[in-house]
Amino acid sequence: MKIFIIFFLLSLAACSQRQIYDSVQTSNRNECEILSGVQRKECLARLAPDYQTYEQQRQELLKDR
Repeated sequence: MKIFIIFFLLSLAACSQRQIYDSVQTSNRNECEILSGVQRKECLARLAPDYQTYEQQRQELLKDR
């Protein structure tokens, strides 16, 4: 039973991290959409990658440590 609880809590934490990441990305994208022309294009280009890409890059960096 303890293993199930630990697994559940870890799953919940991972889900929350993704939701937070996605919310911040959506907010940043919305800020870019307010702009026009070149400013908008540059702003969108600066956005961070999607969560899956971010997590893969993060895991690679942690593995190299």
